[in-house]
Amino acid sequence: MILYNWRGPAQNFGDELNTLLWPRLLPDFFDHDGAARFLGIGSILDGRHDPTALKLVAGSGYGGYEAPIVLDETWVVHWVRGRRTARMLGLPLCLGIGDPASLIPLAGLAPPRENQDIGFMPHFESAIRGAWREAAALAGITLIDPRDDPRSVIAAISRCRVILSEALHGVIVADALRVPWIAVEPLAPIHRPKWLDWAETVDLTIAFHRLPPSTLLERAHLSGMARFHAGRCLLNRQAARLRAIARNQYIDRAAQALRKVARAAPQLSGAGALDRGQSRMVDAIAALRRDPMRRPHQTEQVQIDPPPLHRRAVSAYHEMPGRLIA
Repeated sequence: MILYNWRGPAQNFGDELNTLLWPRLLPDFFDHDGAARFLGIGSILDGRHDPTALKLVAGSGYGGYEAPIVLDETWVVHWVRGRRTARMLGLPLCLGIGDPASLIPLAGLAPPRENQDIGFMPHFESAIRGAWREAAALAGITLIDPRDDPRSVIAAISRCRVILSEALHGVIVADALRVPWIAVEPLAPIHRPKWLDWAETVDLTIAFHRLPPSTLLERAHLSGMARFHAGRCLLNRQAARLRAIARNQYIDRAAQALRKVARAAPQLSGAGALDRGQSRMVDAIAALRRDPMRRPHQTEQVQIDPPPLHRRAVSAYHEMPGRLIA
């Protein structure tokens, strides 16, 4: 069974945690047999997988990036990220236990707390398109790049007295390490609903704070013009100067917004809620190790709701009852 790890245009902290966490939690469990794949951390429960391969699920979620799956005999679901994902797939809500990244401290991956920095982790797409390193430096805030090695990212989070994060797993890991966090609403709307999927498992209502784009490219992407090139029509000698002016204006505004958001009240889940979720996941992992092919939703006396219609289900999943603070 291979350990599945999604890779986009750059490596991403949440997805890369799979390669760090699961070999510790399930030693000697994985091999290179592509006929079966293990799906852990990530919004990966959709149609991207080989329909003939066996898929064993331990904490994955639905993200809305592709059409949802229809469970058949090739899917063995031990638990999913949250109740929204469970409802989406027609599973009992009791299987929406939590995100496996919360188990980082239990896997011996928690560095000593230092309680020093104010950190900011952008979403990896924002890190690619934006100028957040410059904006964070201007704001006096430490940038934590989600494209870095996951061990160094965990160490950077542990050094913070508070972390601002546009990346969901920046918040999940900070919460598990007991580092207070401030949620930054993802610039791309499609990345927002999965936050609620996780938050409900630790009894939280997330107070989102908004940041503006830090570059013209980020703004263009959000406007539905991902192929827009900022200098395409600027063919005269002033093109470079005009681009620099625009860039500096965006960075200045982003830095000001970062400073404002950093003054907001941080959040942290209750210790009891975190412990309950971690304990349930540890129990689920123990059951998985004993019998990987056991399907809890079939062997327990629970009635499975039929999978909802695609359009209606996606609409329900994307409802956002959380608070937004501008």
